[in-house]
Order: sequence, then structure tokens, then C-alpha cells
Amino acid sequence: MLSNRARITGLSVAVGLAAAVNVAQLVDARPWEDDPPSTRIATAGVALGDDAARIVERVSYRQDVERVGDVIVVDGQPRDVLEGELAEIWEIVDATWPMDQRDELAQLSIVRERSRGLVGVVHPSATGGWILSLDIADLPDRALIEETIVHELSHVVTLDSDVFTFGNVDGCAGVQIELGCAEAGTVLAAFAERFWPGELSSEDPEHFVNNYASTAPHEDLSETFTAWVLGWPVEGPVVEAKIDMLSADAELSELADALRAELVAASATQSNAG
Repeated sequence: MLSNRARITGLSVAVGLAAAVNVAQLVDARPWEDDPPSTRIATAGVALGDDAARIVERVSYRQDVERVGDVIVVDGQPRDVLEGELAEIWEIVDATWPMDQRDELAQLSIVRERSRGLVGVVHPSATGGWILSLDIADLPDRALIEETIVHELSHVVTLDSDVFTFGNVDGCAGVQIELGCAEAGTVLAAFAERFWPGELSSEDPEHFVNNYASTAPHEDLSETFTAWVLGWPVEGPVVEAKIDMLSADAELSELADALRAELVAASATQSNAG
């Protein structure tokens, strides 16, 4: 087992439609509360499909954050000219997030988290894509930002609306976890069913790549995916079995290969620049 994550990451879950979207946040290692925090996402102009008219979608965070700036992404690139720290963080995102997955990225939001508890988080966007939030304080640590993007991208793939329904789903035909219903036949459903039976996971730390992975099935999957992509040293038959399951999934295997290629290219570029 290895604990590589310096601070927590997390997923924010959107439940609802149209102009009002309730977002329950899973950005810490605590179980859900009876009344999870929520927000409303402004969607004026978004549903019209008019990229020029799209406005920044405002989301809430469990942590105490200061908003630094937002990047509306159109066809995989910033719609507007970026400068300063926004441009610097976008360069890392651009060098890490594969282009064949870039249509999933609707917005990049940059914040400054005062208590240093946030690394990254994704929110479903009203566009049908996702909003990635990153902490500007991590800008000097490129490797941490890259790691965070790898983690969050695995959420984007395994929690896509085609394969996952947020919330308690009556008659869930797949596997119901606290976060929602994983469709039958999906890698998250298989992962949860095998390694989190009844949503109860082993307390043995050797069964996880780090402590954060032990907080929920979807976080366990994403941290295990990150360990596999980045080559963290792992040990133990349970962790190895988890990696075997993820590597056998065609979509995740393709994503892992694409991410490794991007990271190798970015490393070469950084070395040449240095």
C-alpha cells in the first residue's frame, strides 16, 4: 500500500435537470450526511448550444475557497484568451487530458482553498460534460496536478450518465452504491460488487492503495486507477486483483494508455525546456 495523495480529491454529484441542478459533494473522507450541501448551477445560455453565449457555471465547494478564475472550454480548447496563472494551469491540463476525451471537459475552474484541503474535484456540467476544479496553490507541484487529473478523469469515464445514475435508484438493475446506481455490466458495478459487497469494505489497509481509496467504491476505483497509470508501487493480492479488473476493461485500458502517452510527452517537453 502506498499513500501518494498529499491531500484529498473528490467528486461532486449533480442530481436534477435544466436550470436548477442540486449538487451533493463528496470532497472529503466523511460519509454522506443526512442533508448534503447543495448549490444551484447557472445555466443561462448553456442549453441553447451557443458557445459564445455560454456563461461560467457556478458551483459550490465544501471547503472554504476563493474563486480565482474560470475557463470555458469549447472543442477542447479555451474559448477566451488566458493569461497568468490561468494560462499556466491550463497548460498542464492541456498536456495531460487526452484530446479524445476533451469533449467531456466543459469548464476549468481555478480556486484557492484556504485550509489546503482541496486538490481537485469534478462537477457534472449543464452542457452534459464536466467541470474540473483545481487549487491554484498546487501550481508549483505539476506532478500533483497531473495525478489529480488522472484521478478525476476516471470519475468522468466511470460515472458518465450512460453508465451511472446518481442517487438512490428504485429498482437499480446494476449495483446500488451510496453514490448512485452503477449499470449492470459496467466496471464500477463489477468493482463494487466484488470489493465492496453490501458497500462494506475490508478495513485492512493492505487492500487499498492509500487511505482515501478506502472511503467509497468509486474513490477506491479512481485511486487504484491512478496508481496503475502512474506506476505507484503496490503490494498485496487484493490491490493486484483490483488493477487486473481495471486493466481488463477496454475503455479504462485505452484511457490509461492515452494518459501515459500524454505524461511521457509532457515530461519530455519539460526536460527540453529545462
